[in-house]
Amino acid sequence: MAASELWGEATNIVLSWRPVAVVLFPMTAALVLAVLGVKKKRHIGFWAAVAGCITFLLVLSLLPLLREGVVEHRFADMMGLGLMFRVDLLGFIFAFLMSLAWMLVLVYASHYLQVEGFPVFYFPFALLTLGSCLGVVLTGDLVSLFLFFELMTFSSFVLVITRRDRPAMAAGKLYLYMGVAGGLILLFGIFAIFNAAGTVEIAPLMQELAGVEKTGLGIVFGCFFIGFGIKAGVVPLHFWMPKAYGAGPAVVNALSSGAMIKAGVYGILRVLLLILTPASLEWSELYSFALSSGYWVMWIGLLTMVAGALLALFQGHIMRLLAFSSISQVGYMITGLGAAAYLLGAEEAMGYSGAVLHAFNHTLYKTAFFLIAGIIFYRAGTLELGKLGGLAKKMPLLTAFFVLAALGIAGVPGLNGYISKTLVHDALLEAYKLYGGWDIYLAEKIFVAGSALTLCYYLKFFQKAFLGEETRARIRSAPWLLYAPLFVLGLFMLVVGLQPGFFVEDFVLASTYAFTFEPYGIEHVARLDFFSYQPLAAALTVIITAVAIYVPLYRWKLFDRELPAWFSVESMLMLPAARLFYQILCRMGVTLDHSVNRLYFGVGGKFLKFCRYVGSFDSNLDSFFEQSSRKVYRLMERSRELDDALNEAYEKTGSTARDFADRSSRLDGALNRAYESTGRAARGLADRTAHFDKALDKTYAATGRAARNLAEKTTRFDRALDKTYESSSKTAQKLAGKTLRLERVEVKEPAPTAAPDGREKAEAGDRKGRRPAFNPLEWNIKNINFDQLLMVLMLGIVIFILFYYGRALVDL
Repeated sequence: MAASELWGEATNIVLSWRPVAVVLFPMTAALVLAVLGVKKKRHIGFWAAVAGCITFLLVLSLLPLLREGVVEHRFADMMGLGLMFRVDLLGFIFAFLMSLAWMLVLVYASHYLQVEGFPVFYFPFALLTLGSCLGVVLTGDLVSLFLFFELMTFSSFVLVITRRDRPAMAAGKLYLYMGVAGGLILLFGIFAIFNAAGTVEIAPLMQELAGVEKTGLGIVFGCFFIGFGIKAGVVPLHFWMPKAYGAGPAVVNALSSGAMIKAGVYGILRVLLLILTPASLEWSELYSFALSSGYWVMWIGLLTMVAGALLALFQGHIMRLLAFSSISQVGYMITGLGAAAYLLGAEEAMGYSGAVLHAFNHTLYKTAFFLIAGIIFYRAGTLELGKLGGLAKKMPLLTAFFVLAALGIAGVPGLNGYISKTLVHDALLEAYKLYGGWDIYLAEKIFVAGSALTLCYYLKFFQKAFLGEETRARIRSAPWLLYAPLFVLGLFMLVVGLQPGFFVEDFVLASTYAFTFEPYGIEHVARLDFFSYQPLAAALTVIITAVAIYVPLYRWKLFDRELPAWFSVESMLMLPAARLFYQILCRMGVTLDHSVNRLYFGVGGKFLKFCRYVGSFDSNLDSFFEQSSRKVYRLMERSRELDDALNEAYEKTGSTARDFADRSSRLDGALNRAYESTGRAARGLADRTAHFDKALDKTYAATGRAARNLAEKTTRFDRALDKTYESSSKTAQKLAGKTLRLERVEVKEPAPTAAPDGREKAEAGDRKGRRPAFNPLEWNIKNINFDQLLMVLMLGIVIFILFYYGRALVDL
């Protein structure tokens, strides 16, 4: 059945509480076991194993929901941004391998820890760490992932210091410092993503980050890669791992290597191939950052793979050898992820499938190796390869499991490691076909050499521990329950190796629906024949190269030599950097201290002068206060005397004021009575005035009527006069005409002769003494002033009224 028919699409959302239950159940069980362990220590291992099995079944219960789509559950109101659980097929794969490893290790630990002193707190913190790891791979946003990632760091710290001796405490301290530092760097990257994209959801965000410069994107990805890379053990951030594994018991290292470091790989995978990649193949211009970052991640993976393998070759302690082996195997996963990003838009599914499947395979055989190491320690009491030997005769069953796991991790055909390594190797070959270049060609050759070195250090492990002279250590028997997890792990290795199509096509390739992969590349991986000539020849090349490297090293006895103490990243890089940083801080501290001292002394001297000035000012102020207080005291005494005198005056004037108030009240009474009498008189006068006003109104009305009658009569008289004037004027005009004619007759008389001057003067004097004659033409109506006549008449009427009513006014 095709994968598309088995699993739902990414667009189908199934709402369910089941992811929350998967995460919360082991955490709740941890709290219960912490209380139970105080009273019943004997059965705590059994109940822890039961809790691990139930958690594994809860993870499996997600499968029916994943056939319908992506499973989600949101807490929208938590912490402002919300807490989201989101499970797709990729998250389920990592949850499956984690819960499987935890279940098997808890079953194993219920008997194994008897030899370690049976620390009770191991089981509660192991379950708490399991819940944290599941929370990392089942969340749908970066903030929730960060919270579970940090909780995993703090809870696993207690597991690292399980033995509580000096090496364990030193390793735990380094582990905690590195974990906290990685968490802070990771948090900075989350803040940068949120500031640029406005969201922290685990989804393709490259289109929202398109405006960010490549330098800024590089810093953001660097923060995520460092934060997750510390937990994954990527070189050069790996140096905590050998110390932690060397000081911890097998049941802790099996969880750390088999499951916890996968949380770091998962984080790098999500950021590199999902968050910092475009959501569509059409946005090809956004692929440049993914391609460049994938190139560098691929080379970091190759460096991690080879460095871990070389350092594992020269380890004499089984736990430290397995620690460097884990570092090397992480390099395979990081190389596959880098190749997938480098091949985006082409054959990215090849690198992705190799990385995911190798993470699953690494959980199987690395958990098996640590459980095998635990059985060796349980039975022989030592983990030093120099003190072991001949275990193949004394522990044949354990030898068979070791050979199976060693062949699997070496990539021998027919076992699980062969499938995942073939995919990663083919991804490098596809990169060379697509881009070419000597660097990619060299990368493929380094991959082959790293794979050969993996087989070399496990050959060393097998020869030192299982072959050669038998160990003198006392071999004790082991319960069958310690071997039970190895049967399960061996079965998975064989099934994956012999039936790769079931896991590759139906699980790994089916999980690519969450990514923007090229369909052609997915089909290419699905059609890949793992048992064809080319992959088998590559596997044979690795084996031949491993033998060619191992035989000379064995003959020259280079395996018996230990690397010098300075030959490590910690000694060559980290410690010098820390010393340099410490010296810089010390010098800066000394310089700052001198500067602060000078500042203190300078400010102190000035402040001392100021204090002296303030002291003198204070003494002067005190003397001023004393003098002024005496004067104020005297003034207060005089004020008190004045107040006493005023009180006496107030008492005397008070009695006088009371007498005056009494007289004033009596006067007020008399005035009130006078006001009442005058008020009555005023009201009477007002009444009479009203009567007079009414009578006056009547008089005005009568005189008005009389005046109107008189005006009418005057008008008629005026009209009669006008007629009379007109008739008289006509008569006058006639008389004037006659007079004019008469004068004209008189003018016609002869003029007198000139008389002597004396006579003319006499006649002139006679004319001057005469009155002028009346001229009737000059008489008209203007000679009569009618207005004056009317005013005199009205004045007479008013005088009559005043005279008539004068007596009445006098009587009032």
